[in-house]
Amino acid sequence: MIELLKEEDLDQVLEIENESFSNPWSRKNFLSEIANNDLSEIYVDIVDGEIVAYGDLWYMFENCDLTKIAVRKAQRHKGYGRKMMKHLISAARRRGCEFMHLEVNVNNKEALSLYEKDGFEVVRTRKRYYENGDDAYDMIRGLLGEEEPKKILAIESSCDETACAIVDEELNVLSSVVTSQIDVHARFGGVIPEVASRMHVEQISTIIKEAIDKAQVSMDDIDAIAYTIGPGLIGSLHVGAIGAKSLAFFYDKPLIGVHHLKGHIFINELIKPLQYPMMALVVSGGHTELVYIENDQSFKIIGTTLDDAIGEAYDKVARVMKEAYPGGPVIDRLAKTGKPHYQLPTPKVDGLNFSFSGLKNAVLQLVKKEESAGNTINKEDLAYAFQEVALNTLVKKTKSALEQYPCKSVVIAGGVAANSRLRELMKENFADHDLILPPLKYCTDNALMIACAAVHYLKAGKFVGFDASSMPSMSIED
Repeated sequence: MIELLKEEDLDQVLEIENESFSNPWSRKNFLSEIANNDLSEIYVDIVDGEIVAYGDLWYMFENCDLTKIAVRKAQRHKGYGRKMMKHLISAARRRGCEFMHLEVNVNNKEALSLYEKDGFEVVRTRKRYYENGDDAYDMIRGLLGEEEPKKILAIESSCDETACAIVDEELNVLSSVVTSQIDVHARFGGVIPEVASRMHVEQISTIIKEAIDKAQVSMDDIDAIAYTIGPGLIGSLHVGAIGAKSLAFFYDKPLIGVHHLKGHIFINELIKPLQYPMMALVVSGGHTELVYIENDQSFKIIGTTLDDAIGEAYDKVARVMKEAYPGGPVIDRLAKTGKPHYQLPTPKVDGLNFSFSGLKNAVLQLVKKEESAGNTINKEDLAYAFQEVALNTLVKKTKSALEQYPCKSVVIAGGVAANSRLRELMKENFADHDLILPPLKYCTDNALMIACAAVHYLKAGKFVGFDASSMPSMSIED
């Protein structure tokens, strides 16, 4: 996720600075840039809590200088430099700049290639520009006359989050607003559909206005309206659909109906460009699926749950343990201090499908047996036992899927993607793949993911009419 540099990010930026430049800036230099934000902007790209790249722009009237762009050494050649460059160009364009300028060492072939791909041209050579006597190329890129990237306003309301986000087609995030109902539903031990729908009705207009205000745009600047068409709770889906259709009708904008799970997958593009074919492990309260993605328009479910979804199993096990809803974060926290103690069976399902009802029932029977024997349940150890079996099942099936469907990238998507142990296991087992883990704050439902997916719908010309029905059981293959 690319955002403006904050002072607390400086230690990581200085690490990249020191490994990238022979004459690196000091902390004082960066602090000066942060303080002088009317004339300069430093952006950082944060992936899974680590800054992988940064870029610095200086603004001078109608022009801007790209003074620095650097990628962490361990993360080079993975698309982060190109991603940052695209963001910097868009930032300069939004500031109304006519030209973008930079200097580059004539011997830095890799950087030259990056700049030339993004439209920079050499205008002169500066002799002995660097301290070591190397020459530099002055390079300039025009920004006038280019068509502004199309902007999408997206709405998400499939369950118990009301959200709105605005992005452009180059995946620059202009705003993202989310309000959650989790505190309300936690009192009932799960989402109450009727309550969720009413709360969406109360919040949706305010959330849309806040997203527009934060993006500093008007509806005239918006090129398309996107919303979650399914799957989800039918009442909740209807609220988002009515909001989106009302805006599209009143402002005469095209309408995009986005599949909720495609949103969870495509939000990973905020980290770096996706490589196809790609394997997606979709894990949430309502879904456990292995999806083979040949390209951004081709999705094939090659494995799914035969009963409970993984997130649902977490909630039910937490209830057996008399813990709070939602169960995922609770069990993940308890398992961190748990030890091998209890034995639970590994689900046995042929092929690439999953089953978690038997594991859930095994937890229930174990608790009853221990309580009947007068033993106190060690919740940490029980959480550990359940989580290790459940998550290793996910990893094992994903490995099998990759043997049958070789892929360049592996992504996880959905609420359970926030589970710390699952993230550890994925890193341990798929280090030889281009593994992408979504930022924690984007694992749960949000409109930014719907907007990211909508960019692909927009480019493919996939729109829906005002008569499009919400589909609570919609397949990702549809």
